[in-house]
Amino acid sequence: MLANEAYIPHRFERLTWEEICARYPDEWVVLVEFERYDDTDLRFHAAVVIAHHKTRKAASPDVKAAFLRYDEAGSFFTGRLMPPEVDRLAM
Repeated sequence: MLANEAYIPHRFERLTWEEICARYPDEWVVLVEFERYDDTDLRFHAAVVIAHHKTRKAASPDVKAAFLRYDEAGSFFTGRLMPPEVDRLAM
């Protein structure tokens, strides 16, 4: 494989949100093939991770590419979005 070629795994593993967070802590994950609780709920029970990045900006190209291949895709952060200081100000 050349250095500039993207690695595409032959088989993706379906993971629960808890498993995704444990495997990719504090990262932006690009998810596809959502297993939803029902057709009217946006929440999901499990999904397939096709990429993971340290920044949201780095995940953007993979989300765009995923929409060419999948009906739905998205990027989600596995850590805390609010800095700890905000919690202390609310007290």
